[in-house]
Amino acid sequence: MKRKPFTLAVTYWIAIIVIAHFFAPPGYVWTQNTISELASQGHTYKWIMQAGLSGFGALVMLAVGMSIFRTKKALIPVLPVMLYGLGVFLSGIYCAAPIDPSIEYSVAEARLHSTFATAAGLSLSAGILWHIFASSNGSEKLAHTIFLAAVVGFSMLFGLVENGTIDAGLGIVQRCVYLSGFAWLIYQEHTFVNKRQTQASFQKEFAA
Repeated sequence: MKRKPFTLAVTYWIAIIVIAHFFAPPGYVWTQNTISELASQGHTYKWIMQAGLSGFGALVMLAVGMSIFRTKKALIPVLPVMLYGLGVFLSGIYCAAPIDPSIEYSVAEARLHSTFATAAGLSLSAGILWHIFASSNGSEKLAHTIFLAAVVGFSMLFGLVENGTIDAGLGIVQRCVYLSGFAWLIYQEHTFVNKRQTQASFQKEFAA
């Protein structure tokens, strides 16, 4: 059976977020509120989405660790993905501000959450950008470029919606950011697995 740790991580995250929506804080509307607010400070069931964020980040780091273990060296392309996993993991440890402004919360913790979430996004973008320049295959280069445009584009749109410049569903835009990143992880994993299978097939044929 093929090991696909990134696919496992994404599947886990999606399963948790679906569950977390059944325990969302009062007033939560998925089209307008962010995923982070499912794990906001003061929310009774924040631990569900915290487990989703930190668990996903841990699985991504584990996947990178497995890659390093198999190749016996820390390859440059996987390091930004490792930092991406770490950023998401830490964003699950530190919670966002609550939806209800009357609830007391730690401003410092909310800032840390935002910082780690931003760092995760920048790390993922850096990882995709590296693959654009490193890939010698034209179709792969184009695919990476499309994924980067989607991640960066939706991230910029998220910022514009958040500061009120554009009127759109903040929750929808943020989910598009996440889905773009998830799609790239699965694409990259699929490409890597296919290359390994092709290489193994050539080696087997050559040995015969």
